[in-house]
Amino acid sequence: MTAAERDNGVQTEPMMDGATDATNEDKLHGLVEQVQHDHGDEGAGVMADHLRDRLDETGVEAEDPASEVE
Repeated sequence: MTAAERDNGVQTEPMMDGATDATNEDKLHGLVEQVQHDHGDEGAGVMADHLRDRLDETGVEAEDPASEVE
């Protein structure tokens, strides 16, 4: 993140140490947990919509439907 972006309140990359070292599966699990926490009381359809949005925003790839995500 550049100083100008930081000064303008724009976050363009993860802020936590090690976030860029996470595997796609780890990132996917994190997004699922985040969406569940933020929108869990709104129902599965809303959560699915928000999860698709977050996948697009972050570039995290959805897992193969045949693979198991816990």
